[in-house]
Amino acid sequence: MTALTKIRRAPHKASSDEGVIRRIIEAAKVAHVAICVDGQPFSIPVACAPHNESLLLHGSTASRLFKALASGAKGCLTITHVDALVLARSSFHSSIHYRSLMAFGVAREIAGDEKIFALNSLTEHLFPGRISELRNSTAQELAATTILSFPLDQVSVKVSDGEPDDDKADLESDIWAGVVPIHSTYGVAIPASNLRSEIPVPDYIATWVAG
Repeated sequence: MTALTKIRRAPHKASSDEGVIRRIIEAAKVAHVAICVDGQPFSIPVACAPHNESLLLHGSTASRLFKALASGAKGCLTITHVDALVLARSSFHSSIHYRSLMAFGVAREIAGDEKIFALNSLTEHLFPGRISELRNSTAQELAATTILSFPLDQVSVKVSDGEPDDDKADLESDIWAGVVPIHSTYGVAIPASNLRSEIPVPDYIATWVAG
């Protein structure tokens, strides 16, 4: 616990459970990364993947965000999963079930053979099973890509998962109250318009489970 990671608003929702933290990270495909450049704040969505005790971030070498992070700028990273809508008997008490993580730190740029390994790890995280049939990245493609390792040693986590917390005066009303879960799923694969008709949908796609 540090001054940065201490949760002040709704501290009862804070979690230090390593299993909860790991599941939030492993389910994430996008993280929002914030920096401040010349006094102007920016928050940008970035493809991500867990990697040892850090989070891999994938972007272009031309990206302002990645240039700043690679140069040693401090960053703030957030991940949020929305799990349900909480329907209370008033709009004031209606809310959302969520799991969120905020991390603070200075990213490290990954290079050399470690960069290729990291790229493969990120590809496997986003598209499980696909790395085995893809061609290797060209030198030009590698040069145009930046992979950063963002530390996860300063994190704060909040989990909201309760029932509607209505005022006593509202409990006798005829308004329905409860929780409506939200589920993410993969749909039917749509072939590219220029795909040869004899190429089938890969079997591994059927094994993908959202979240």
